[in-house]
Amino acid sequence: MEEWQKLRGECLECRNCGLAQTRTTVVFGDGCETAEVLLVGEGPGQNEDEQGIPFVGKAGQLLDDMLEIIGLDRTKVYVANTVKCRPPQNR
Repeated sequence: MEEWQKLRGECLECRNCGLAQTRTTVVFGDGCETAEVLLVGEGPGQNEDEQGIPFVGKAGQLLDDMLEIIGLDRTKVYVANTVKCRPPQNR
């Protein structure tokens, strides 16, 4: 877990690209860090940028519904994005 926290810290401090200038917050990931299921999206949208949690907008509601259908919830999976900062206008 120490390495996990180090990686999170590096992402929170990252200023290596222009997205760092326009983001509200870094959206690292959420859920069980030792989960057997990892769900990865492309990048955070406005809701995610504001809250710092991936998949909290409409896509997140759909994800939660789909997880419920198969008997899972966010406490049993880990969700993240490949890009940790919101692209301008979600592009």
